[in-house]
Amino acid sequence: MSGLGLRALAWGGAVMVLTGAASARDWLSSEAFDVTAGAGVLMRPTYFGSDRYQAAPLPLVNVTWNDMLALGPDGMRLYWHHDRLTLGGGLTFDGGRDTKDHDGFSLKSGDDRLRGLGKIGTAAGYQIFASYRVWKFDLDAAAIKYDGDQNKGVVVRAGAALPLHLSERLVVTPHAGANWTNDRYSRTFFGVSESQALQSRFARFDAASGVASASAGLRLRYAIDRHWFVMGDVTDALLLGDAKKSPISFANSATTVATAIGYHF
Repeated sequence: MSGLGLRALAWGGAVMVLTGAASARDWLSSEAFDVTAGAGVLMRPTYFGSDRYQAAPLPLVNVTWNDMLALGPDGMRLYWHHDRLTLGGGLTFDGGRDTKDHDGFSLKSGDDRLRGLGKIGTAAGYQIFASYRVWKFDLDAAAIKYDGDQNKGVVVRAGAALPLHLSERLVVTPHAGANWTNDRYSRTFFGVSESQALQSRFARFDAASGVASASAGLRLRYAIDRHWFVMGDVTDALLLGDAKKSPISFANSATTVATAIGYHF
């Protein structure tokens, strides 16, 4: 799938269950490490712009070392923070897009209606990011440059979240965001070249840079005890600009729903 909002679910965070020997547990529980693991299920469109949906697993782990290096759903991040400000950079990825449907659980996105457009492979991305807390709001922004065989585009993301501690166990977090994409990214995921038009059902379409989507959602986290918790997220992303006008966009919005159970070591 493309990185526009479908993985925004993953930004919010499902986690997987992890168990191990006592020695491993002691190592993970050391002061240098903060480890959360869990397993979840995600319901998402077959690709961003599709009106078909599929289920996908969320085998994700989040590990933080010395509150400066993190490995999680979005890749690896090295960061520095002071008071309310956090700055950093790291490696991330875009999962790309296939030209066929996937039955049942799958980590890939795809749709047989896209035949003739060609597969978009997974692309590594280099990102810089910043976040700042204003009152109770968490504001964040990131710029990502991808370097894949097909995807060499740029995505700029901005978002805001408001964690509300309704009780000692329950946290509800409304969140919103937007994505801007440059010409290369827009053409890769929403454009139809002349050769693609000849091989597919779609007319030629030149997608340009611009704000491609805006999203809003609600995330819940409930602590069962000191370690175990459950969480869920519902996010709706609205296609904008050329992403909405593209002939491959059969829907103007993309809703993702996730649920997970996790363990904090």
